[in-house]
This record gives sequence, C-alpha cells and structure tokens, in this order.
Amino acid sequence: MSKSKMTFIIVILAITLMGCSQNKAGTFLLGNITEINDKSGNMEIEIVGSFTVDDAESLTELYEFEKQPNSLTIRVSNPKEYEEGQKVQAKVIKKYEEDLWDLDKLEFEVEEVS
Repeated sequence: MSKSKMTFIIVILAITLMGCSQNKAGTFLLGNITEINDKSGNMEIEIVGSFTVDDAESLTELYEFEKQPNSLTIRVSNPKEYEEGQKVQAKVIKKYEEDLWDLDKLEFEVEEVS
C-alpha cells in the first residue's frame, strides 16, 4: 500500500475517533426512575452512581454536590418517553460560572441505559 493511502487512512481514523470522543466528556448520573409527572416534566431518579469523563484535549472541571443525594428530581422536555423503573443515565449540563452545583440551574440530557 502506498504511503499516501496509508496516511489518508490514518488521518480519517484519527478524525473519526476525535469526533466520537467529544460527545462523551462530562459528568453523568446513573439511576432508576421512581416517579414521573407528565404535566410538569419532573422526573425523580434514585441515584445509584455517578462518574465524570474527561475530554482528551482539555481537563473537565469537577463539580460535586455538597452531599450526593439518594434521589434527584430533574425536569425533562419529553417525560412521556420514559417509564417508572427504567434505568437511565443523565448527563449534567452546567451553564454558569459558580463552582457549586445549583440543582435549579443545571440542565440534564437523559438517555435510557440497557
């Protein structure tokens, strides 16, 4: 195989891997849905664990709860897509400068976990 083809393949592979890893950085909560309010969009999650994934290019700042709660009520835009008892992963999105997490200001991206 020529050097140009080999270089092209390596570059495409590197770009693909960088693109895949960018969406995975952040802090995540794992839990089971215990209650859903379809009208308000509130969903209570029993927390079974949490973890943080760092981005390869820059360190992700760690923000921790003052005391990790046993359960957490979050608001989702599509509560009818979830069921009580379902296992979920919630990515924590923090769009403010303060070091402590304010549950009223945080946003969450929720995905089903199998």
